[in-house]
Amino acid sequence: KGQARRTLCFLPAMPQKGKAGEAGEAGAAGVEGKDVVAKTTPIKPAEEIIKLVDIGDWAPATSSEPRRRQGGKLTGDDERPPEPKFAKAKMGAGIRKFSRGSSAKPAKGDNLKQNRQAEKDWKKNDEAVFRMVKGEVLQTEEAGFLEAEGREKTWKYSQSQIAEASTVGVAKKKINFTLPYGSYSCDFTRNGQYFLVGGRKGHVAMMRCDTMQIESELQLKETVRAVQTVHNHTLYAVAQKKYVYMYDSKGVEIHCIKDQRYPSHLDFLPYHFLLVSAGDLADLHYRDISTGQEVANHRTKLGPTRSLRQNPTNGVMHVGHSNGCVTMWTPSVKTPVVKMFCHAGHVTSMAVHGDYMFTSGAEGYWKVWDLRKYESVHTFKTYGNPAADIDVSMTGLVGVGFGSHLQIWKDVFNQARPEAAYLKEEYPGKTVSSVRFRPYEDVLGVGHSGGFETLLVPGAGFANFDSFESNPFETKKQRQEREVHQLLEKLQPDSIMLDPSRIGSVDKKIVQEFIKDQEAKAAEDAKTVKKKKKMRGKDKVGSRMKRKKLKDGKDGRKKAKDRIDGEDDSDDDDGDEESEGEGGGGGGDGKASNTGGTTADSKPVGALGRFYGKRRRKT
Repeated sequence: KGQARRTLCFLPAMPQKGKAGEAGEAGAAGVEGKDVVAKTTPIKPAEEIIKLVDIGDWAPATSSEPRRRQGGKLTGDDERPPEPKFAKAKMGAGIRKFSRGSSAKPAKGDNLKQNRQAEKDWKKNDEAVFRMVKGEVLQTEEAGFLEAEGREKTWKYSQSQIAEASTVGVAKKKINFTLPYGSYSCDFTRNGQYFLVGGRKGHVAMMRCDTMQIESELQLKETVRAVQTVHNHTLYAVAQKKYVYMYDSKGVEIHCIKDQRYPSHLDFLPYHFLLVSAGDLADLHYRDISTGQEVANHRTKLGPTRSLRQNPTNGVMHVGHSNGCVTMWTPSVKTPVVKMFCHAGHVTSMAVHGDYMFTSGAEGYWKVWDLRKYESVHTFKTYGNPAADIDVSMTGLVGVGFGSHLQIWKDVFNQARPEAAYLKEEYPGKTVSSVRFRPYEDVLGVGHSGGFETLLVPGAGFANFDSFESNPFETKKQRQEREVHQLLEKLQPDSIMLDPSRIGSVDKKIVQEFIKDQEAKAAEDAKTVKKKKKMRGKDKVGSRMKRKKLKDGKDGRKKAKDRIDGEDDSDDDDGDEESEGEGGGGGGDGKASNTGGTTADSKPVGALGRFYGKRRRKT
């Protein structure tokens, strides 16, 4: 639209003005008009000329006036029309999708080198975002959802109907295991290739989702309270009755973490390689699995932990407590950075997706919270039992398990509250205990009191994936290479903060305080530092002997002067005392007399006054 239509037209050549009449006369004269024909130039046969014209703007030219455009601009026969221009693509939505933090150009400071480096980094980041937006055109796959016709409702579709309408490859992803080992908790690896399950009575298994090949299976004969995969399937953690244990993909015990006792919840921060655990003793532990060291240990002081989930956007841990509060923690701060009152009962489960948080309480409600305003957006009520677990898919579908029921909701982020669930599933005689969506697949893993199974949920996973982030089809060599890159690019625990956009910014107040402290410290050091003597040739042997003799002579003269002044003072003092003794009337009681040149309440006078108060060296 908006571009001129172009076509190929075959136009006969137009004869020039004045020659057409002569040609006609010559033809009428025939042979008898030889004189007329001789006077005129021969006419060439009409040639078909191919020209590219615009149908909308082109009008056949007459012999009396040249070709004219609709815009009124005169053009010649040989002038080529302007080429059509491509419409500018709207990239605002794509840039907002892929950009991280502020895209404004960094402000310039006093250091020219740092300014050039900052501008260079900003250009690289801007180019990376631009390329991702342009490359999104090549991602032709789109997520598909169930669409009901007429008065039909999507929540009335059963799993058998969905599997029957799906292809063979999709239908094979639905599995069901009936096991007598208590309520199961489940988890998927980041690329969605492996499925980890753990029964309350000690059964732990890891299997490959596509082939259903069991990688490891353990019977621990001890209570299993939570399971968690870490950076890949080669290592996973199990919260058992008293400690946290680490196992490899073959089921061999690698490590036993005894710093925290009675753990109940586990989570893993993939970009920081931190295993986070919380338990019944109101403590929160951060442990780096790449080095094995404990990074942080916080005391919540709010009783046993009821739920624990991470915010994938900034790495902040959300902890639910028995008093209905949700606290948010970072490794570098000993106190919670945010504390919210969410429910009247204890918080049973949580999930975070972008700027929204989902919480469920023991009073039977589950809520959607906007983390930008810390306000409730929607409130939903369960029936029969409170929600046991909540999880959010990549596309924003929310799975809620309560009692023997499972509901999947769609469009809960919209301003209008959805009236009905997207899908439903019932488990008669069983209790749902765990709900987890499989990454990059339309599959939902469910753990219940009778085992575990997977459900088909159309539209739950991303249709396209970034192989540099997580590759569902990666080989062994690719996994090893990616693990090395993850370790090299590991983020420090101090980078976890509530507002990640502050990373890389400069606080001017702190900078000014730091500069003042440095200036004060430099001034103090300047006072204590001994100045360097620059003699400039005056430190020769003769010059040094001369200065030494001059100094000795000066000191000797000063001592002699002090001694003479002291003797004069002693003579004056003796004369004064004699006159006072004679004028005293000769009482003879001896109270006013002075022996040895001293008085009872004053220091010695005369030459001995120089030695008053000085200690005699002990020999």
